[in-house]
Amino acid sequence: MKLRKIFFLLSSTTLIAFASCGNGGEKTTADSLQGKDSISTVSELIRKDPGNLELYMKRAKLYMNTKDYSASLADMNRILAIDSSKAEYLIAAADINFFTGKVTRTKQLLERAVAVNPDNIDCLLRLAQLHHYMKNYEEEIKLLDQALHKDIHCAQAYFMKGMLFKDKGDTIRAISSMQTAVEQDPDYYNAYIQLGLICAAQRNPLTESYYLNALKINPNSEEALYNLAMYYQETDNYNGAIETYTALLKVNPHNFDAHFNLGMLHAVKLGVVDEGMKYFSSAIEDNPKEPRGYYGRGWCFQKKGDLANAEVDYKMALTVDPNYTKAATALEELERLKAGGK
Repeated sequence: MKLRKIFFLLSSTTLIAFASCGNGGEKTTADSLQGKDSISTVSELIRKDPGNLELYMKRAKLYMNTKDYSASLADMNRILAIDSSKAEYLIAAADINFFTGKVTRTKQLLERAVAVNPDNIDCLLRLAQLHHYMKNYEEEIKLLDQALHKDIHCAQAYFMKGMLFKDKGDTIRAISSMQTAVEQDPDYYNAYIQLGLICAAQRNPLTESYYLNALKINPNSEEALYNLAMYYQETDNYNGAIETYTALLKVNPHNFDAHFNLGMLHAVKLGVVDEGMKYFSSAIEDNPKEPRGYYGRGWCFQKKGDLANAEVDYKMALTVDPNYTKAATALEELERLKAGGK
């Protein structure tokens, strides 16, 4: 699902955006269906008003929500058989086709959307997204340039250029494009996150400001909090890391990585083994199928001289993941210690 997420991430038009259309007379709109979103209800409305394409869009979305993709696609095909000139219809149909793995059909639909709506920037961006997914970067950049020619202030186009340059390893132009994106839209959360990730890899001190800007937009973002805490941790700002991981746990008290990293910081970096053990125990409660929690607590037991409990935790780590080499190595070392170092 990761690649699909990339495709949908940048979307500004999805099945939620319905058009009002159909034959004359008073029509039922999507807004009027709020709270009446059962498939049977919409199907009954369609039976009474079979020319209302908006209702088919509504039902297609409902089918998507229930993962009945074939039924959703059938409704979109009915719509396109009547009207294949509207961008919202073509893009919605492209979404469903892409989601079901029909990449070629998705491309055809998006190309059709661009052909019949040449001034629609969203159509250009969606087709550019697909080319990004297909790694057709030359076609993608052409489409993005077309979009920017129509709207030089289009933040999403700059963001997508940044992602293209990032994927190609051109971090200088990636940063430049992402910075332009946030200049055009100061609330562009994803651009700040990407700027933070790129700069963190370079140990660039601007990393902190980018993540803090992301947190101004979304103060409860686990992603931004975790990334910022990791940057502090990797640059030896342990107090900043502990403070930020603690803030993350207020948002999600069961975040495994926050508990585990707090355990590492306290036990390994600061030498406060008992405190670190508490965090490792919390990490185990968060995810008992993750070997790192057991390994971390086992390390603490070993550091305290409790070799019996250390052995239990190391073996538990290997029980949940037999290929976890750190625990296997630790057990071998433990055996040497129990044998008197021989």
